[in-house]
Amino acid sequence: MKVISVSNVKSRLGRVIDQVIKTREPIVIPRGENHVMIAPYHLPTPDEMELAAVFREMDKGREPIEEDAESIEAIQAVVRKYRAEKRRRK
Repeated sequence: MKVISVSNVKSRLGRVIDQVIKTREPIVIPRGENHVMIAPYHLPTPDEMELAAVFREMDKGREPIEEDAESIEAIQAVVRKYRAEKRRRK
């Protein structure tokens, strides 16, 4: 992880961002006693966000279940139901 001063970053912010994207290595910028980090960020895909929403809905007030063929089918049914509701809203 690199540390770069504010004055150094100000003059070449675009290049610093390009470097972070290319190397995937964060850069820290100190400002007095505080620090700021420029780091790569992975935006979740719509499918990842949809899956997370389904799991949050399934987890509401339920006990954990073991995964077997029956539970996998139940998960797939919930995903299909969620997608159908999502399509109807459009």
